[in-house]
Amino acid sequence: MTSGFSFRPQGYSDGSGREWLQANGLGGYSSATAAASNTRSYHGLLVAALNPPVDRWLLLSSLDEELEGVQLANHQYPGMIHPQGFKYLREFRCDPFPRFCYKIGNTRIEKTVFMIHGENTVIISYLIKNGKGAMRILPLVHSRSFHSACPLPGMAQKLLDRGTNLRSNLCPEISLNLLSDGLDYAMREMVYYNFEYEMERMRGLAWKEDLFCPGSFEIELSGEASFAIAASTERTVMLDWRAEEKKELERLEGLRAPIPDLAVAADAFLAKRGASKSLIAGYHWFDDWGRDAMISLPGLLLCTGRFEDARLVLKSFAVAMKDGVLPNDLGAGSYNTVDASLWFIRAAGRYFSCSKDREFVRDIWPRMLDVVSRYSRQEKASEEGFSCKEDGLISSGPALTWMDARLGGQPVSPRAGKCCEINALWYSALRDMQNLAGALELPQDTGTRFALLAERVARSYRKFWNSETGCLFDVIDHEDASIRPNQIIAAGISGLLPDVMKRSILDVVTRELLTPNGLRTLSPRDPRYAGRYEGDMRRRDGSYHQGTVWPWLMGPYIDALLAVQGRSDATIAQARGLLRPLLDNQSGGINTIPEVFDGDSPQRPGGCISQAWSVAEVLRAWDSLG
Repeated sequence: MTSGFSFRPQGYSDGSGREWLQANGLGGYSSATAAASNTRSYHGLLVAALNPPVDRWLLLSSLDEELEGVQLANHQYPGMIHPQGFKYLREFRCDPFPRFCYKIGNTRIEKTVFMIHGENTVIISYLIKNGKGAMRILPLVHSRSFHSACPLPGMAQKLLDRGTNLRSNLCPEISLNLLSDGLDYAMREMVYYNFEYEMERMRGLAWKEDLFCPGSFEIELSGEASFAIAASTERTVMLDWRAEEKKELERLEGLRAPIPDLAVAADAFLAKRGASKSLIAGYHWFDDWGRDAMISLPGLLLCTGRFEDARLVLKSFAVAMKDGVLPNDLGAGSYNTVDASLWFIRAAGRYFSCSKDREFVRDIWPRMLDVVSRYSRQEKASEEGFSCKEDGLISSGPALTWMDARLGGQPVSPRAGKCCEINALWYSALRDMQNLAGALELPQDTGTRFALLAERVARSYRKFWNSETGCLFDVIDHEDASIRPNQIIAAGISGLLPDVMKRSILDVVTRELLTPNGLRTLSPRDPRYAGRYEGDMRRRDGSYHQGTVWPWLMGPYIDALLAVQGRSDATIAQARGLLRPLLDNQSGGINTIPEVFDGDSPQRPGGCISQAWSVAEVLRAWDSLG
């Protein structure tokens, strides 16, 4: 398990630039910064998943502590940070729970945050040493979708034993219970105005709102004390929080991963969906996406030995498949993707390689056959569809691959035609089907059929070679020679390309696209290149796949490196060195890997603070090194 993260913030900006997140296995979470401030509308001590893993609702924004007039909170109001509790923060740790260590005179306060796994319940505990005087803790609450700051609804409360029950007039069916042990609760209703979320301002989103304070928890300190406050949509009486803390700590310490420091991050993406499970694509704002889940499954679940969870995730998406197409967004039921089903077959193949579970693969085999049947179909492809052409290659619409950003409904990186990575995955899927047919002891002609189609695809795939650039066209049928990272996937697939082509692809991608934090999505020499991922949604979407660096691509890059250079000690050391900067970076999310980085130096993290396929592909690549 993780060895932990610890640092001493040097001022507000230092602490507020690092973010932590604790997940509850439902899609809900608790998250803020190392300064204990909320810089996003997505931050909050309790964001509950009301319909796991979606319908996430911000309920408890923060707890503000006061000791004899000294305030430990940090909020951004117009023109100021007030109060300035960061001045008393001596250390922040994540080991694995977020811990804030304060010192006020001779008094020491340690504040710890953890969630109960499988519940929309967060515990905030306090350990006081040399305490003296009156301490008050003020909850600040809202009742809204976690996606956007918005006006405060009317709130009503009903007193409980050492706590209160809160409901909004906007959604009275959603209940928040605030409970404590050892503290008295006093009702004092107030509204705090004009909170500002700096990260949302920078992203061009709603960034101001008011919060409701229903009252305060109070205690008179004398010497040492230990107590906690619980926020829950489920519990109405205070629980044995010490036992729950021990239980969750033991659960997290029992997790294993090829890189121990990423074990907790990997666990956070697995979430309940109905009677089964799924994978969240990224925190804070993504749901469970088919493409992301299938790319992430090997690293998050197979490399960590969670085969039962892998079965449940594969089953969730297999059941949702329609006509051989996996949903792009499982919750929304959208099917606008050409590659998710191909990643599904690859994930199923890797699952079998790790587990040798013939029974389960036989169970999902009909869905896998549906994929091959759909992708073999020759028909006119619409803008939102795809089809197999006479040469065996797949042609698809302009925004059905992972590079699917749009502006005003138009693709930013249009890739209509035969895409290099789609057809590499198509070839890989056919080989996986051939191998699985043999492992399942199906009639010999079953595997032969897949092999013949794979050989046809491989022969046709040579059309992608661009002798002028020494690498692959990104898309053919209109010969898009953009230098993009998609071709690195093909270079890592056995049997598809000659070694000389693989080496040349690796050289070009290394020279044009490789950075310490992943691969750029477009060569800096391209006039369309955008080196910064920043600004409002239009600017961010415009650069999303036009130069922005994606860490998850380090997985395919390491695959290609091993395919070209072999598994010598020098190559293994080189590969580990390439992954190390992603493991050492703590400038955004703590003990995790973000969605993207800037293409230009200094490469600032952007997008989600914790992205499933970023974490997964680094874990898988590290595991592949032995």
